[in-house]
Amino acid sequence: MEQLTVYISIIIYLGVGSAIAFFSKKFLKKDFKDFYTASGRFGTLLATLSYAATTYSAFMFIGLVGLAYSTGVGALGFELIYFVGTLSLLYFIAPRYWRIHRRYGYVSPAEVLSARYGSKAVGASVTLLALVSLIPYASSQVIGVAMAAEGASGGAIPYVTAVVIAVAVALLWSLIAGMWSVGWTDVFQGMIMLLTGFLMVFWVYSWGYSGRGFDFASLGPLSYVPNQYWSFSTFLNMTIPWFFFAVTNPQVVQRLFSPKDHKTLRSMIIWFGAYGLLFTVLVTFLGLMLRGLTIEGFFPMVTYRDSVTPTLLGMAPLWIGVFGLVAVLAASVSTIDGILLTLSSMAARDIYESYRPGSARLKLFVGRTTLGVLALACTAFALARPGFIVDLSVLSSSLLLPQAPIVIGMFLWKRGGRASAVLTLISGFSVAILLYFTKMTPMGVPMNAWTLIVSSIVYILVASFERGPEGIEVFLGVGGEEG
Repeated sequence: MEQLTVYISIIIYLGVGSAIAFFSKKFLKKDFKDFYTASGRFGTLLATLSYAATTYSAFMFIGLVGLAYSTGVGALGFELIYFVGTLSLLYFIAPRYWRIHRRYGYVSPAEVLSARYGSKAVGASVTLLALVSLIPYASSQVIGVAMAAEGASGGAIPYVTAVVIAVAVALLWSLIAGMWSVGWTDVFQGMIMLLTGFLMVFWVYSWGYSGRGFDFASLGPLSYVPNQYWSFSTFLNMTIPWFFFAVTNPQVVQRLFSPKDHKTLRSMIIWFGAYGLLFTVLVTFLGLMLRGLTIEGFFPMVTYRDSVTPTLLGMAPLWIGVFGLVAVLAASVSTIDGILLTLSSMAARDIYESYRPGSARLKLFVGRTTLGVLALACTAFALARPGFIVDLSVLSSSLLLPQAPIVIGMFLWKRGGRASAVLTLISGFSVAILLYFTKMTPMGVPMNAWTLIVSSIVYILVASFERGPEGIEVFLGVGGEEG
């Protein structure tokens, strides 16, 4: 791809996105709550595409394409488990989170947990857990952009330059108008992602399979599970944290505060489901088709799976390469800025304000400063290139997994307070870290299963002996439609 064309395409993307971000400032009320949650004023389009673009990231265009290419149809099953889990949990959890936010004006997901379990220590613990756990996931987005830029430009755009551009754009679009600038740029980026998914699949199919069709059987062992990669244990270990993604990742939980009414929330879930299913099928089909072309000798054998999409972009016609590069950039930035925004709100609300109450202006300053610090941390982590994008993404969700029992229990059980919540987080996180670094699988059970089992047992046992704080009935009986 010609270097000049690559730079022009990136400049156009940045220019349009920045114009949209500055346009969104007219909706901002310039207070802390509106900066981080839009005060629950998003319509269906904004709510749907903001949730979708924040959820679907470089993991899809780089990680999942490469995973499907390397491991076969099991990658589709892995991602569909996430999809089913997310829709199921959204059906149960989303209306409850939305109504709690509507009634009490909570800004961060950790703040809701503090209120339910009767202690600011719970929110602070959740925030610290998220700050540590989400750096690998956010950094994986930056790695995806940098690899795509290198591949699409034939090395004309250095890895380091692409990392800096991605992080700087995400930081800028977060700072301009908070949730409003992130939400409106998500609409722009979500459309780019889906359109490019169609274009890339259409071009690869026309280029490699026109007139004869694609036969899954040609993939051999990759056309079924279990196979050499997808054992039951591997599948279980990777899908457990993904199943609970919708309740353990704060950047998507915070999106549940933004719809303007209950009808909009329902529409958001339905349209997100349609978007997610279509996008999942497109990117996994792309990876499988490319593997078929490798078997037939039309596409090079790629041993490093995160290089599959960059290799394709380097071989494809100029227009496909441009669309693909911009789509990866859009997918990455739309996730990074959402993560940065949510983590900064948690740092300001659940750590700083909890222990040093101050003015709204000072609190917003703390949040924006946190954005900058997190951006630097993501940059440093991405420059180290510590592993595969899928593995980094799953690792983040693994470390966040101990939240699952306390989030689900928050709406189902009247028992449990500070001790049960904090001990659940500590025990689950400790197990995850221990098993991750030692690579142990006690009794043949994978790491993430042990993390969920231990954190759930600790939660149930401790909560059985601990009364819930006063006033938690509102969490247990959040019913009826409002708005």
